[in-house]
Amino acid sequence: MEKLALSIAHDLYGGVLGQEGWHAALKRIRNLTGAESACTVILDRRAPAAAVGDHSGGDERAFDEYTNRYSRYDPAENVRHRLQLGNWYIDWQWFTRHALDRDPFYQEFMRPYGLRSVHALPILKNGVAECCLSLQFPLSQPDTDEPSKSPLLRLLAPHLQQAATLRHEFLNLQQRAELAQQLLDDFSFPLLATDAQGRVYLSNRAGATWLSLPGNPFGASGLKPSRAGAGSRLAEALVAACTRRTRLATGAHVEFGTPPIRYAVVAMPLPEPMSFPLSTYEPLALVKVHTHDATPISAHRLLHALFGIPPAEYRLLLLLMQGHHVKECAQQLGVSQETTRTQLKSLFRRTQTSRQSQLIDLVRKLTYGHMD
Repeated sequence: MEKLALSIAHDLYGGVLGQEGWHAALKRIRNLTGAESACTVILDRRAPAAAVGDHSGGDERAFDEYTNRYSRYDPAENVRHRLQLGNWYIDWQWFTRHALDRDPFYQEFMRPYGLRSVHALPILKNGVAECCLSLQFPLSQPDTDEPSKSPLLRLLAPHLQQAATLRHEFLNLQQRAELAQQLLDDFSFPLLATDAQGRVYLSNRAGATWLSLPGNPFGASGLKPSRAGAGSRLAEALVAACTRRTRLATGAHVEFGTPPIRYAVVAMPLPEPMSFPLSTYEPLALVKVHTHDATPISAHRLLHALFGIPPAEYRLLLLLMQGHHVKECAQQLGVSQETTRTQLKSLFRRTQTSRQSQLIDLVRKLTYGHMD
């Protein structure tokens, strides 16, 4: 039995990253318990109702209808907050068979799909989302509590919880990565994430187009030999960006194309908000390419995307860029000097700089004519 449990657990952990998700594991659990269908039911506290996740067996229309309409009428919703991780919910034990037979959810949804009862095991509760393993049993099967007593499912319970946590974290990271990529693609100029040798790990759409141009300095294995030799300012800039602890920006001009086009290439340590989609532990550089035909953008939009700088701190940054002292900034912004100093410290923290001169130099190089 332990060998079988470990085999199913292998399917669960394999489903954390796989496109098929938990389908294989749910199919095996369904067959072992005699359930008509098995699924995960997910409740995101930011969503109006629960939804079906991975599933196996049953009628596909039932899963769709449950998600789109019937989940809010499920009696289980009224007791979900009382359910604890690892403790089974068995509908007829909570509400009695007599009550369930008269319940609209069971009359209008369960019976038409040939279903009699639901057993559910909470496997995730993290304050933001909840998830349970749900087994649906057919009308032909008498009420039973056997699944909750199953030694196999008892062995699987901790693996279900761990795999559910990992899958939720992975899907959350995947969603954030997709949003980050979409945000970067909105910029019309090239943005790249590279290592010290110039190997590209990530680029926005404009960056991919720029990298495809004949003569560009980046190759599949890093900077091309003609650009990576000793004394190459671009090579030195990438190494500096990947080794410095402070967020200083350096760069170089490169020229290629027919007729030749001159580009300003700025390199700096990769901002923390951009690092989560990348599965690498080595230091990376953010490379921004200034092209002559880029559409002017709001500097605030760029700095917010890279560092998360909010409007209030950006207004302070604009005044600092104009040469004003902290006291003058506070007067013009109509806030106390203490508030201004707090915002300045936040700017240092977000950009990983330690002095105003570093902060201003970083912003000037990054925006390069895009400052409002």
